[in-house]
Amino acid sequence: MVDLKHTQEQLELAPQRVTVETRYGPVTGGRAANGAAVFLEIPYAVPPKRFEDPQPLPDTFRYPDQKEYIVESAYAAQPRNDGQAAAMDFKAKVGLGAPTENPLFLNIYVPPSYPSKRNFPVKVYIHGGFLQFGSPHGLSAQAQYAAAEREEIWVNIGYRLSAFGFIASAKNGLTGNYGFKDQWLALKWIKANISAFGGNQDDIQLTGLSAGAHSVHQILHHLSVLPPGENAPFSSAVLQSNAMPTDPKTSAQLDPQFDALCKALGLDPDSPDILETLKDDTKVPASRITEVIEEEKLGRYGAFRGCLSDDWIITSPGPMERQHNGSFATSLRERGVKYIVVGEVSEEWYLYSIAHPISSPADITFQLERYFTPEFVSELVGHYPPLPSETSEAELLRRFGDVFSLAQVYLPVRVLARDLVARGFPVLRYRISWGPEHGCLPHKGLVTHGTDRALWTLCFPALTDTEASVARSWVGRVEKEVENALNGHSRAADEVLLLDEEQNIGWAKDPLWEELSGLANKILPSTASL
Repeated sequence: MVDLKHTQEQLELAPQRVTVETRYGPVTGGRAANGAAVFLEIPYAVPPKRFEDPQPLPDTFRYPDQKEYIVESAYAAQPRNDGQAAAMDFKAKVGLGAPTENPLFLNIYVPPSYPSKRNFPVKVYIHGGFLQFGSPHGLSAQAQYAAAEREEIWVNIGYRLSAFGFIASAKNGLTGNYGFKDQWLALKWIKANISAFGGNQDDIQLTGLSAGAHSVHQILHHLSVLPPGENAPFSSAVLQSNAMPTDPKTSAQLDPQFDALCKALGLDPDSPDILETLKDDTKVPASRITEVIEEEKLGRYGAFRGCLSDDWIITSPGPMERQHNGSFATSLRERGVKYIVVGEVSEEWYLYSIAHPISSPADITFQLERYFTPEFVSELVGHYPPLPSETSEAELLRRFGDVFSLAQVYLPVRVLARDLVARGFPVLRYRISWGPEHGCLPHKGLVTHGTDRALWTLCFPALTDTEASVARSWVGRVEKEVENALNGHSRAADEVLLLDEEQNIGWAKDPLWEELSGLANKILPSTASL
């Protein structure tokens, strides 16, 4: 892995400051070594109350006078039992600050030519981490290189994670999805305010990696059920290595998780004042919540995810039914979404294999049930031959990685593309089978989950000259093929734009399409054939 400097460290080395006049008063940022203007931790909402929906900045709000937005002071409160990042320095994942329940801020990267030049395209990035971990300050999220090279603004969103962002409970009236609602409010702020930073508010692309891509899929579904006339705060979307495979669990299905958290904290989940107690940070500090989660005291309930709730996505018909029957694609088009890019890397399995400890075949099922219903897990595990009891650790990890990446990436990205293409919605599918030698994530020399990030962000310090050339070619080719799709030259759903092992870029047949077609028909019976 490459030793990159944090954005704050880069800004501290440069004396230049850049001030932007916003509707909430002036904000001052710095310039990175390549001249990109950078603003760190710009608030987009008022400080949130625990387990409640975010609220927008009031019209009377003013950013503090004389403050310079050049510091990585905070990251979302989160547990630290992140197997995928176990080999990383924690600060490389979250930045230089301290945990907070108020990570509702944006990092904004603007091309060096600002303010003499304006009207830049805008790319919004939602970081990954299973919705439990991560930060917009992560080294892999740095966007000053792409901002300068391609003259486009990048905006990284901070949002609440783990229990703070995704707890839900029917019996306690918690509708959940607070982290998704944070992201949505951030998008509305960006749409309304990015022109002050030189951005084109009519050319905003929403992107996400891993759980960020899952978030993008959630946001697309939320958008699709808004009242008529309410348009998207973005015009295109990119889902990198993730999507929703099934409807989320309901709040009633998540009641046992609420109870497990309470019991781990030494609280009675049936106490009449339990919600009041949990919301009181003087009685239950954030550090105590993250502690019981990272110590695995919640068992299979330790991962907090999205909830099927009418205040976010309507429950009947559910999101996957609407996606399949065509109303999803129709609604996206009506609300101004022009196209979607969705894809994967060739060896997703490795990073998923180290997400949780696995010592027996039973552990595979146990860990998957953190994320999916037992019925769905049973179908997934049953897709593979049974493992003998004397299976080696390497074989166990490979099986876990294969099943987990199938559920999180390979199956849902194909179902999403299939459902959109069937309705004539412009989609570009991609597959990456080559990656740079170094990067910000452990990869053991494999083209695994997240290792393509340096290509999309043109992270030149992590790339050799040859690799940088490939990255430029890749990003440029994707842009060209999107234009072709918008001009009516669409590809079939079983074709992918492939970056192959020899660094060639071209169209190819999807090597997994036939296998996953049969699997989708079997375990997702409501879907038509791929």
